[in-house]
Amino acid sequence: RDIAQGPDELANVSLLRAGLLGSTPNDPSVAITLDALEFYHQIRRRQSGFSVQAMCKMLCAVHNVTYSPHFRIQLSNTFDVYLDLLRHVCLLVNQALGRDGADWHLLNACPPCSYRVEDETPLIPAQLQAMDRNMFLKHINGAGHTDERVFHSDYHILPSQVDRFKDDVRQRPGKAMASKNGIKTTIKEAPLYGNDETLCTENWAAANAISEETVKVFEQTGGFVCACRHGFVQTFVEMRKGGELAKYGLATLEKSLKVFQEDQCVGSDIACSFMATVHNSSLSEDAHNKRLTMALNAFHGHAHGRLCQLKWHPMYLPGVGLEDLETCERLFSASNAIARLIRHASYFHYLQFIDLHFQQWEDDKYLKLTNFMYNNYKQALSIINEYIPEVEAFKSAHGYIDEDFISWHDEEFTYLANSGKEPPEDALKVAYRWESMTTVKWLEYTPSSLALSGTLSAAEGSEVKALEAERCSTLRKLELAMNVVEDIERRLGLNERWTHEHPAYQEAAAYINNQGFIRVVERLEGLVVARLFELAKANLMGDKSYKMRKHIPKAITRQSVAVDTALDKYNLLAPMQNPLHPHLEYRDVAGYGMLADFELLKQSRHDITEKSWSIPANRLVASKYFKIVRAREGIQHLNIEICRMHTWVQDEDRQLKNAYQHLSSTQPELATELLSLFHVRSRVNNIHRAHLDTIYEFPGFTGVSRPGVKLGHMEVHDPSTTVNPSMPEESVIIEVLEAEQDMEVGNDDQANDEVLRLGEFLESTQI
Repeated sequence: RDIAQGPDELANVSLLRAGLLGSTPNDPSVAITLDALEFYHQIRRRQSGFSVQAMCKMLCAVHNVTYSPHFRIQLSNTFDVYLDLLRHVCLLVNQALGRDGADWHLLNACPPCSYRVEDETPLIPAQLQAMDRNMFLKHINGAGHTDERVFHSDYHILPSQVDRFKDDVRQRPGKAMASKNGIKTTIKEAPLYGNDETLCTENWAAANAISEETVKVFEQTGGFVCACRHGFVQTFVEMRKGGELAKYGLATLEKSLKVFQEDQCVGSDIACSFMATVHNSSLSEDAHNKRLTMALNAFHGHAHGRLCQLKWHPMYLPGVGLEDLETCERLFSASNAIARLIRHASYFHYLQFIDLHFQQWEDDKYLKLTNFMYNNYKQALSIINEYIPEVEAFKSAHGYIDEDFISWHDEEFTYLANSGKEPPEDALKVAYRWESMTTVKWLEYTPSSLALSGTLSAAEGSEVKALEAERCSTLRKLELAMNVVEDIERRLGLNERWTHEHPAYQEAAAYINNQGFIRVVERLEGLVVARLFELAKANLMGDKSYKMRKHIPKAITRQSVAVDTALDKYNLLAPMQNPLHPHLEYRDVAGYGMLADFELLKQSRHDITEKSWSIPANRLVASKYFKIVRAREGIQHLNIEICRMHTWVQDEDRQLKNAYQHLSSTQPELATELLSLFHVRSRVNNIHRAHLDTIYEFPGFTGVSRPGVKLGHMEVHDPSTTVNPSMPEESVIIEVLEAEQDMEVGNDDQANDEVLRLGEFLESTQI
């Protein structure tokens, strides 16, 4: 095929005019059609694991050409240039639309979160986000080192910005880590889990630890992502040569506080301890002034202690609604598909592939935005309609009011907060009982008993010096023991010394026995936490290696054996407790969805069975009450977000059409791109309009069934002039909506993959 080339015209300019793109900048001998490049671009966006090599082999098969490795290099280079051209065109389009600001993507990518309208009720929290790390976005150290190109992404927070926080929060003094050669070195950078050594914090730290070998092999050991509750990616941080350090979370929060300002709520699987990290960092004042709050992810919150749940779980946090804050887990389930392609890629391609995946992820999320609202509204109304009659019937039968459920929550929190620490008086009694037990034979004597004239020191001849030395040593031990005992007696206010028969002595002995029972229950708790961790991993198996697929079910099986052993110890001590504790079987423990039951078992030295909040029936109804409260909040959130979305749909179509008309005479090429974008977005926006109309018809809908006016734009739009381009027939939209609701699992790749993984996991873990 001959391509005409004008005088002084670059070869690729001539090729582009003919719909081709050369594989080299100058004098290309191989050119690829733009249609083929766009075809691979769309495949790559929707199937992130489809490599350049696979595409090249497919093209060779179609054209009956024998595959050669240099074909892959030519296609890869050409595809990089093609993507660069698309980014430059996108930049020009954004400039024409006024969307080229430094943080425009963060502020406007998700219309329900950020497209505020006039006269709307302020939301508190103003925006719900989630942040977490993904350990599968690894990159081999030194891979592709000859590629020195730099890739710029709207999502990426540069390593230089992250490293500003590497010394922001120091590890607590005295904390050290032993290396393989036995030399202990102080950890320089604080872990993400902060300085709060709660049990749940230690569990998360152990579950997400990174080995020294992993750090040596990989330059990037994972990625740290923040996304809004609707799934739109806000920031991405590459984790370099280390585990989940505090600097990644702090850099993410700094960006969020700078861009989104006040009243942000961020979900994290270690929110309880990371909030303490924030308070001890340079972000403390800014976070306080802008009223930053944090919450546990709903699922990960089940692996935290009950006290932690009462303070941080979204079900108990005002304003959070029914949001589970597990957005990142869904994102990672999809992004793991690119792991095998980026591991050995150059750093340029590492960021390019991740950016491309996030772009398509956001396009998919935008398409499903109103469907997300539809399902959430339906869920909230279902909870309200189902639970309100049950809660009202319970209140009428027992004489309770709504304030009682709130007071139960507060009482339980206060009780657990106070009982979690051993009272100083109990600690003194334990110490006194120990000292009196170990020194009881000495307490039968007085210092005068060991005087030179006493019977114990009477000796003659050559043994006098040895006996004198023994007497002096024994006297010093007696005086020391008596000083300790007398000091404890003074602090306890005792008027008489305990004996084995003394009631207080017996009470202290029983308390010490109870401490052993608490340790057994804590061991059982730890095993269940590990089980929940493995269940979380199993849910994200995806395209993990065969080794990992086999490791997770085996780990759960090993935990089952350990649980049986811990249960034997528990059942041995349970009948000795006062009050008595129930006998537990494995099926009872395996059914625990939360750790609240373990927390109640620990408090065995206080009888709390008469407390209203400890009665199972009351706890069940209280949980339903809080779900009703959150469901009502969720509806309030959705009413505002629906109005924002409807306003955005109308304004975007109008903006794109006006921009096209404005540039059609002066910049026809750019106007053509705007027209193409207009047709794509209007097609999707028409689907949103259909979803919104369906939501407006809900019997329980309480919002405004019309678009509003963007905040700061006082122009009132005439509904008769509403832009509704190429609106498909109503029957077509109804078919789309019904297909979304009734699609079988076998016809949905993502759902089919999730069900397949779940079935494989359950089959592998049968005991």
